[in-house]
Amino acid sequence: MTSFAASNLQTLSHAERVAIAEQWSDAPPLQAEILSGTFWQLGDLNGRQLLPFLVLAPEGMVGNVFHRSLDHWCVADGKLCILDDRGMPTIVFTAARIINSSVVTLAGHAVLDGVEAVYILNLVDHPPHPVAPTPPHMERRAKFIKRPPAGARRANLVVVRANGSSLHPRWFEGIGDNTRTWDLCVSWYGNEIPDASVSPEYLTHAPNQRKFKPIFDLFYDDSPLWNYDRIWLPDDDLRCSGSDLNRMFHLSRKYGLDLAQPSLRQEPGCHINHPITAQRQGSDVRFEPFVEIMCPLFSRRALRICIGSIKDAVSGYGLDHLWPSFLGRPATRMGIIDSVGIVHTRPIGASYDVRSAIAEQAALWQSYGFQYRPIPGVN
Repeated sequence: MTSFAASNLQTLSHAERVAIAEQWSDAPPLQAEILSGTFWQLGDLNGRQLLPFLVLAPEGMVGNVFHRSLDHWCVADGKLCILDDRGMPTIVFTAARIINSSVVTLAGHAVLDGVEAVYILNLVDHPPHPVAPTPPHMERRAKFIKRPPAGARRANLVVVRANGSSLHPRWFEGIGDNTRTWDLCVSWYGNEIPDASVSPEYLTHAPNQRKFKPIFDLFYDDSPLWNYDRIWLPDDDLRCSGSDLNRMFHLSRKYGLDLAQPSLRQEPGCHINHPITAQRQGSDVRFEPFVEIMCPLFSRRALRICIGSIKDAVSGYGLDHLWPSFLGRPATRMGIIDSVGIVHTRPIGASYDVRSAIAEQAALWQSYGFQYRPIPGVN
């Protein structure tokens, strides 16, 4: 691979050459395993911002991008390459800016949409929430009232915000500890101090908060909850059994799903928000481009990518469109698990202001530069 300096500097203006000479060096050898799951902002050396939030998603998918020229990514000869939808290289990043031994910016000379320029990827994090962001550098870390001994865990995890009216005790019906394949973490939102018996494994107390902020606080950097292979984040008004959850986790693993959910039963008393999530008979798993915020099931690597989006989420509106986008809209790693049907017992909008939620969604999408595209069966 020819170096950035040798092959590209002669095509640039004097100002560009000076800037690169002062700040840049040839990119060190990169590894796909290290790059996978990282977040970047795409611009050029002239100061244009093209994409505020781009994800180098698993399996070479480019997340949160709707552009034929930015279809896939790979590492070739130690260089990050972006490919178009024909598999042809669009940008090869051959230069880097390194701070404290870490690559923070990559650059490559290319022609994109007819514009020849030095294109730049800046390493970023999830943008601050547009409505109620946490102050910078404020640490948020949940405290466990109860947790299992180190090393004593099952493969999967259920995390639920609950109070005294939660349906989660019914999830243990028909299953014993010797056959259960999932641990439970209860984040209690009632004002009263919860009894330790409400969860056999993990328990925290975060009163008077909505679903997502306290869940984010559970997944701090060295949290024991990151040790699980798959993590389900259901609402507390879902009726299902322990054997349902065993099968849900099993099929998610069997089909290699990064993002999934159980289907919703088509019966009286089950409130279905989106027709796409309704149970279909004769199907085990149905690959779909949408998973509802009510009951998302993540692989660990997918949750690591998506967790930052829930940090300050109030209603959660719009997250179920962002998550597939972050993962690059994988055609065969997202789905509805039809052979597991659950009952949603509470109608949409029963506990929050829908108008405010829609406004939050619009602001959130704008902060990520997300381009909405209608999905059949999603209201």
